[in-house]
Amino acid sequence: MQWINIVCFVLLCAGMFALFGVGPGEMLDVLFRSGQKRATLSDELNVLRGMPAKGFFNQEYEIKQILKDTGRIGRYEAVKRISLILFAVGAVLALLINNVYMVPILGIGFSLLPMWYLRSTAGSYKKHLNEELETTISVITTSYLRTEDLIRSVKENLPYINEPVKVNFETFVYEAELINANTTSAINSLKMKIPNQVFHEWANILIQCQSDRSMKNTLPTVAQKFSDIRVVQSELEAMMQGPRREAITMVLLVIANIPLLYFLNKDWFHTLIFTTPGKIALAICGTIILYSLTQIMRLSRPMEYGGDAV
Repeated sequence: MQWINIVCFVLLCAGMFALFGVGPGEMLDVLFRSGQKRATLSDELNVLRGMPAKGFFNQEYEIKQILKDTGRIGRYEAVKRISLILFAVGAVLALLINNVYMVPILGIGFSLLPMWYLRSTAGSYKKHLNEELETTISVITTSYLRTEDLIRSVKENLPYINEPVKVNFETFVYEAELINANTTSAINSLKMKIPNQVFHEWANILIQCQSDRSMKNTLPTVAQKFSDIRVVQSELEAMMQGPRREAITMVLLVIANIPLLYFLNKDWFHTLIFTTPGKIALAICGTIILYSLTQIMRLSRPMEYGGDAV
């Protein structure tokens, strides 16, 4: 009987949406943009400069920029659709166990799974980008100190540069040699293609070097900042590994205790699952678990020099 009610509710909602001409796109915009301020021009500029966006839910422009850089720009819309489906799955699961208090908890928790995965891959991309930028800037800086010719320094080190930054430096060489003879303009164009604050500082010094060659001696100092980030990031990950593992273990133990309670004491299990105080207790536990997982994801993000985690 409960399944019939759920199916009727889903069909009724689908019929109402069709009657009023509300499509999935409008529903996604309402769900994902309500309570979330739109990215301002200042926010977008900060992302392009490599400064991390503030707030967990205010990352739309930053995530789109990362997906664009990695060639997966169409993935964001798919993630929103999957999140909407998972929200419905979580709500249906809560209704199946006859606990209306768990509907928003399971719905939000399930809907955040794709976003957490996307942010995890974005964090891995940031780490990889920092590693490649460290190598790239080091070799180009060494060549530039020797030749004082930026375009030549980039060209002779292109075989040693890897993705995701190689294509940007290849474009810089083509632009400087074939399109625009103004090296300063080409450097500015390169700078805005890579969202990293330390790289932007390095590029700004290169621009100053075009009029004052003595500024080249400050380039190795900027390149050293990538090594500082890598060392601090490694130490931070080592510090967070233990607490993160303990937090995940506690979450799993809390979830595992629910079916275990059935074998230990069926009366307690019945009280927890089928009575109103027990359902409220489960909803409170679910809220705490959801908040804990959100904090774990926030603290697991990579660092930026002179800023917070991404």
